[in-house]
Amino acid sequence: MRISAIIAIGIALALAGCGRDPGPKGERGAQGADGPQGAQGAQGPQGPQGAPGPRGEKGDKGDKGDATAAGLRAVQGDGAASCEANETLVSVFCPSGGASDGAKCATPPTIGLCLRK
Repeated sequence: MRISAIIAIGIALALAGCGRDPGPKGERGAQGADGPQGAQGAQGPQGPQGAPGPRGEKGDKGDKGDATAAGLRAVQGDGAASCEANETLVSVFCPSGGASDGAKCATPPTIGLCLRK
């Protein structure tokens, strides 16, 4: 019984406020303070490539370099590759395939590289 009396009073108060006209609209309040900064967003897509810049000026001509001999010489033969007395055999290449056997290839030709001492 006590609960039904409380419910009845609550309903009566709720319905009593429905029949009244609202009062006049109040003035707008002042703007509030700024909130905290949000998290950084995702990176956007890459933009289009820009136009090429103007061509630069031609540079000065460089000094002529000293002439030097490479001191290398290639030799080719069907047998073993050999160099002159003042040279050293530094490399053997077998264009037909396979590994070299000392200064010659199992299948000809043999190409050697001689370096001046």
